[in-house]
Amino acid sequence: MTSTDFRRKTNWWLAVTAALLIGGVLWLTSIWSQDYFLSQVRDRARHTLDLHIANLEGFLEKYQVLPGLFARNDQVVRFLLNPKDINELTRTNHYMEVINRLTGASDTYLMDKSGLTIAASNWNSERPFIGRNFSFRPYFQQAMAGKLGRYFALGTTSNKRGYYFAYPVQVGTDTLGVVVVKVSTAEIEEAWAKGSDAIIVTDTNGVIFLSSIPQWKFKTLQPLDPQTLERIKLSRQYGNSKLNPLPLGPQGSGGDDVERMRIRQEVAGKSPRTVNYLVQSALMPEAGWIVHILSPTAPVNTQVVAALVFAGGFLVFILLIGVYLLQRRRNLRDRMDLQRESQQALEEAYGELEQRVQERTRDLKLSNVRLQQEMQERQRAEQELIQAGKLAALGQMSAGISHELNQPLAAIRSYAENAHLLLDSERTGEARENLSLIATLTGRMAQIIGHLKTFAHKKSTDVMPVSLPVSLEETLRIFEERFKQQSIDVAVSGWDEDIFVYAEPVRLQQVFVNLIGNALDAMQGNGGKKIQIDARHTSDTSLLTFTDTGPGISTDLLTQVFDPFFTTKEVGKGLGLGLSISYSIIREFGGVLRAANGADGGAVFTIELQRAEATKRATG
Repeated sequence: MTSTDFRRKTNWWLAVTAALLIGGVLWLTSIWSQDYFLSQVRDRARHTLDLHIANLEGFLEKYQVLPGLFARNDQVVRFLLNPKDINELTRTNHYMEVINRLTGASDTYLMDKSGLTIAASNWNSERPFIGRNFSFRPYFQQAMAGKLGRYFALGTTSNKRGYYFAYPVQVGTDTLGVVVVKVSTAEIEEAWAKGSDAIIVTDTNGVIFLSSIPQWKFKTLQPLDPQTLERIKLSRQYGNSKLNPLPLGPQGSGGDDVERMRIRQEVAGKSPRTVNYLVQSALMPEAGWIVHILSPTAPVNTQVVAALVFAGGFLVFILLIGVYLLQRRRNLRDRMDLQRESQQALEEAYGELEQRVQERTRDLKLSNVRLQQEMQERQRAEQELIQAGKLAALGQMSAGISHELNQPLAAIRSYAENAHLLLDSERTGEARENLSLIATLTGRMAQIIGHLKTFAHKKSTDVMPVSLPVSLEETLRIFEERFKQQSIDVAVSGWDEDIFVYAEPVRLQQVFVNLIGNALDAMQGNGGKKIQIDARHTSDTSLLTFTDTGPGISTDLLTQVFDPFFTTKEVGKGLGLGLSISYSIIREFGGVLRAANGADGGAVFTIELQRAEATKRATG
């Protein structure tokens, strides 16, 4: 056998051995990585399941004490002792309504001992509970037995899911009725839907009544026998839901009491797909619930493939090293020279790389310092611009207010001279009247100057409940003289109700001044000048519109009106800061300022602010 043949045979055996070794290692890597990643998913899901159960238990514990507290309330007991008293009924309904709103419950209601609902928090709704008998509900029966009733069901009146807590109202040993608090779990399900795992809660029959996947609600984990279906139907626990089983099938165990499931899922606009899950469950004994967490195994498969790719790449790398070593043995001297050259090149590259990293790090530090300085300068500039805008608006107001001050000053001089003459003539009564008029005029001047001092103040950083009608009235008073000079017709609607919003009084008045001042400037030279100020209110927001009869805003400029230093006025008649500052102020209040053109021409500016009705009542 020649050396060439020996070398070929040796290479063949080495190739076969390498192939078997790679295959065996990849097979072991597949088994090990699958077990490892599944265990990680299992442990993470178990921890997540424990957190969800703790959250559910805490959520229920927060509400389970409420019916017991309400059952001891004097108003509730007094009404049950006098159920035909209309005044007691009204007070009890209002009490239930207030308690329901303060606690955040879905519904709160009171039943007599026959199960008839006689008072409810939704007494004023389209479908109140009053007059409905819920004696068939288990929570009522448990409460009448002297226990805390607990039950999850679909409401027969509202058709909304909820968890019911019930507690008996007792006087001595006599049970007068039952107080019920219904709690919605919709927020918990919405929080579940944000996670990567599917969360479901079932009753002891396997019916899913809470789920992070809406399509699974009122499905079952296994087919129910006719007797169970009939019992559930009679209790009306889940309304008219069909309670069909989920299309699933077990796939064996995932280890440590973990099951696998395959669930066929329907996706709108797409073909149905089958998803593999690891399933873990835990019992909530007090509520009688079983909480399940379903973790998709698709990420595990992806991780296994990544592990195989890594292992294969590593083996190929090792194989290449082996080939390299064989080649090195055949030509040791050349390889040593090449290694020295490679080592030198590597050191040079490393040194160059380290130097570049240091330079880049230094540049980044300098950039960060400059950026922080620019941000601080920008914040200072914004504050200065806001104050500058207020002073600019103050300058616009001063022209009108100076006229307001000149009139009472001239009158004061006249009344003072008359008083002097009257005193000389010993007409003290008429002199006293002149002095009273002088005092009234000085009070009016002090009020006008007070507006200027208040408006010139720097802003407060805190928002508070502010009366919209009061702010508008003070603003319109500032412009009274300009309205007379320019013959402006001002129409106000929707301001009769004393509405409070979250704002800061001085800065809100600054916004009103800017908008009205811009409207006055826009209507100069026009006929039929009018400013329409409307207010519309919802339970959460107030919408204010300022409409003028000016030329309006060009369509191509609507997107720029709130930019700093943008103005359509002539040079020297405006800095272009008023609308930009007003936009920033409303945004700081948590509101929105928008610009548009009216259907009949003219500019329309809309302010949307958050109402502060609750705070108003609390402080009032």
